[in-house]
Amino acid sequence: MVRRFHCEFKNCSCNKFKLHCNNLCFNCNHANVWHSKKSKPPSDYYLAFQSPREMARKPIYERKNLFVRIFEPTVPDLPESDNEIIYCEAIEILPV
Repeated sequence: MVRRFHCEFKNCSCNKFKLHCNNLCFNCNHANVWHSKKSKPPSDYYLAFQSPREMARKPIYERKNLFVRIFEPTVPDLPESDNEIIYCEAIEILPV
């Protein structure tokens, strides 16, 4: 007889197949074909939240109101006299 593990029928939470009658599981009443032949690998959820240590402190949650504003940059004014600005007259003059 093959050993069976967790049930794979939808969201069944049965962890081990126990033979009852007519090849049905004693826990979930699903057939033995629904139970896996391989054991589940440990999930991250199981490993992440098991700790023998007690919490150092109780978390405190605060409610903070955040205000969203639209940033509008300001453009500096152009100089009034054209003598200060030197424009390039031709592309060929530019240094390479």
